[in-house]
Amino acid sequence: MFGLRLADTKHAEKEYLKRTGSTVWERTKPFSPAGSDTLDDSAHLLHDFAAAMLTLRPSPDDLILDLGAGACWCSDLLGRLNRSSIAVDISHDMLAAGRARGTAIRAVTGDMESLPFKSGVFQQAICLSAIHHVPDIRAAVREIARVLDGGGVALFSEPGRGHADAPVATAAMRDFGVLEQEILVDDFMRACRDAGFADVRVKPLSYVVPGFDLTIDDWQAWTRLASSKRPTRVLAKIARACAELFGFGKDGPLFEEAFAISLVRTLRPLVDHHPVIVAAKSAAKVRTESRWAADLRVESTDRGRAGSSLTVTLHARNTGASTWRPQRRSGIGHVTVGVQLLDETMRVVARDYHRLTLPRTVAPGETLELTFACPLPAQAGTYGLKFDLVAEGMTWFETAGSPAISRRVIVTD
Repeated sequence: MFGLRLADTKHAEKEYLKRTGSTVWERTKPFSPAGSDTLDDSAHLLHDFAAAMLTLRPSPDDLILDLGAGACWCSDLLGRLNRSSIAVDISHDMLAAGRARGTAIRAVTGDMESLPFKSGVFQQAICLSAIHHVPDIRAAVREIARVLDGGGVALFSEPGRGHADAPVATAAMRDFGVLEQEILVDDFMRACRDAGFADVRVKPLSYVVPGFDLTIDDWQAWTRLASSKRPTRVLAKIARACAELFGFGKDGPLFEEAFAISLVRTLRPLVDHHPVIVAAKSAAKVRTESRWAADLRVESTDRGRAGSSLTVTLHARNTGASTWRPQRRSGIGHVTVGVQLLDETMRVVARDYHRLTLPRTVAPGETLELTFACPLPAQAGTYGLKFDLVAEGMTWFETAGSPAISRRVIVTD
């Protein structure tokens, strides 16, 4: 590593911004500064961030640790998505550049090998191309596990095998004295397990694979394979074993094995080159149900006087994965009852016609019964009322796939 001493690389990281003169790029990252073309770098950064968000799916109430934040571009994007984060980086200059972005960013100067936070204060951590600069990676992973709470999850997206010998890495070590290492999947996953993460997984499909495509015949073969039943597949495997023994072609009965081998040979080098690893403090639970879902039942009369109100009793059972809270500290995602006003053809006239705050928290599987007065229009006529729940600032339950209930109402003078 060009005679680098590990003790000196941390100082080099602190001085990196001054030496490189890259303040303009760091302040605009992941987007291009005026007069510059950073399309490839920017696209990869945005892709890493998008893959991380779609994997972690942080709640508005989660506190996210942005590790090796540099000039805080991840925290900037998180803030624009109404998510809360704290950026940490060893370089004060980098964090100062991040604070100059013009958005409210919370940032703390700190070393990943000894994070300046109490234990268990974060729900998630995101580390995009940063931990490979840390001399003692195992110590850093232990610290990340320490500051996450019991259900915490960390995502790492790092350069993998061969990075230390890549031209960009050798130039950075030679010219600026920073440490460049390769993150090997097996070693890093073991380090996560040793640090106390109960569930550690590599994400092989986090990247779009431009080199892997299908013809219409390939796609039809995929479709047949996906729709096949287990007894049929068992018999087919016996037939394929015989076919392979006699050297039959891969386009016929050996398609499944040929496809699997082709997919593995395509994906494995990509994963090796740039692994995306998710480490959870508790064993992962795969949820198949929707985050926001309810089984609704409504009791009410079908007529009332103009300008008066209709007494409605709503029975709502939480059939989704998220707890319904009447208020959240973020102001996003708390659940309310939402009533939409419809015309006589049952089309929406006023989507935000009436809202009602929940009286209590409703956990998955629990049922809420709520009686309330729903206002009626001031003009006589035939209307509809649609009853639904709303995760405020996020979604109506109906648009998330949970059926709403509509009732026709006659309003008289």
